[in-house]
Amino acid sequence: MSDPYEPPRPRDDAIESELESLHKQEEEGHATPEEQRRAEQLEHRLKVDEHGEEVRDRRQEDRELDREDEEYRHRHRHRH
Repeated sequence: MSDPYEPPRPRDDAIESELESLHKQEEEGHATPEEQRRAEQLEHRLKVDEHGEEVRDRRQEDRELDREDEEYRHRHRHRH
């Protein structure tokens, strides 16, 4: 499930809600092949979204570290 410290992601909430409904239908034996495929697509989309967010977070952290490094170099370069 999602981390309570992360901001809500309405799209993921909607996907998870639809997935929950599809899984319930599967458990009850009412899921059609189309619904089973839809569930697989939604699961894949959630994984892709999570990976994409991890990549974005890592890039943001890298940019912040680069900026801090540049500020550090700038301060120390002008001290002498």
